Amino acid sequence: MRASLYEPVYLALILLLSCWIGFRYINSPDYSRQEKGGGSLFPLILCIVLAFWIGYRPISYLFGDTGNYAYIYRSTQIRNVTMNWHQEWVWQWFIILCRTAGLGVEEFFTLVATGYILSAFWAVKRLMPNNPMLGMLFVLASLMFFAYGVNGIRNGLACHLVLLAISFLLDDKYLVGIFLCLAAFGIHRSTLLPIAATFAGIFLIRDTRYSIIFWVASIFISLVAGDMVSGFFASLGFDDRMTEYTTARGIDMRLFSRTGFRWDFLLYSAAPVVMAWYVCVKRQIRDSWYDVICTAYCLCNAFWIMVIRAAFSNRFAYLSWFLYPLVIAYPLINLPIWEDQDRKTGWILLAYSGFSVFMLLFVW
Repeated sequence: MRASLYEPVYLALILLLSCWIGFRYINSPDYSRQEKGGGSLFPLILCIVLAFWIGYRPISYLFGDTGNYAYIYRSTQIRNVTMNWHQEWVWQWFIILCRTAGLGVEEFFTLVATGYILSAFWAVKRLMPNNPMLGMLFVLASLMFFAYGVNGIRNGLACHLVLLAISFLLDDKYLVGIFLCLAAFGIHRSTLLPIAATFAGIFLIRDTRYSIIFWVASIFISLVAGDMVSGFFASLGFDDRMTEYTTARGIDMRLFSRTGFRWDFLLYSAAPVVMAWYVCVKRQIRDSWYDVICTAYCLCNAFWIMVIRAAFSNRFAYLSWFLYPLVIAYPLINLPIWEDQDRKTGWILLAYSGFSVFMLLFVW
């Protein structure tokens, strides 16, 4: 298949599946959510098929950094490689292991895509066991899912390992959760932010209201002192691209059609905060797992808001946006929010996936 067809075909598939599941909810509200969503076999097969399909994509710069990753992988000479423990050593080790095994670039990409997609599926299965199909549809239909499967693949894989780590940490399986956090950090150091935010939600911030208040405050901080805050975070150097993006040194700014305060990104990011406010504050539904997920999202997204003027700010946004589908889907599947919840869930799924398809095909 031609590279230019990959994203439209993917979006058409996800929209079709969303319509199938969504209209079952809308038209048959008397069925249980588990009956309408089915078990875990179909979404598992779907994820495996997508992993191979994405992994064996053409090597093309239409997929963004796919070409760069392919070049780095092919040009890596094992005998000349020395591990740099101050960089993302897990990612380096993974490339060396694949090169030693004689894997081609397509097999390398397939392994990355498999880890990216199946780690998300495993996390959804653990967090929303009653309906993994519906939960996974929210993940697959999220705005950045395809992009981070073919473009920012290192960041995407690392963030989904954090997602899986969260599912273990919430279940008090700290050894596995911490191991996954370390693996994610060794793939992309920027995951330190969602890891720290998750532990803050588990041990420090027990009331979601405080994280929501901090999220709102971050907007005013960014408007008043955004450049100062960006410079402060750049000086920390926890991400290998932080200084470059926040200071725009060495970057041709003609590549960016829009910089500055991104109100459109902010409005998109606000939807999970509104959902968290409605469930946790307005309805006062207490669920310790959901409280942690909401807190992690609000803290990570607040960080992005404070550096929103940076070039490539979508890279920072993804450090919260990978939690976006969980904040939306978790209460729809696990918590009693409304009467006639099934029908509302169907409409929300259709609006969610339809918005992503519209933005990716006609706006971005």
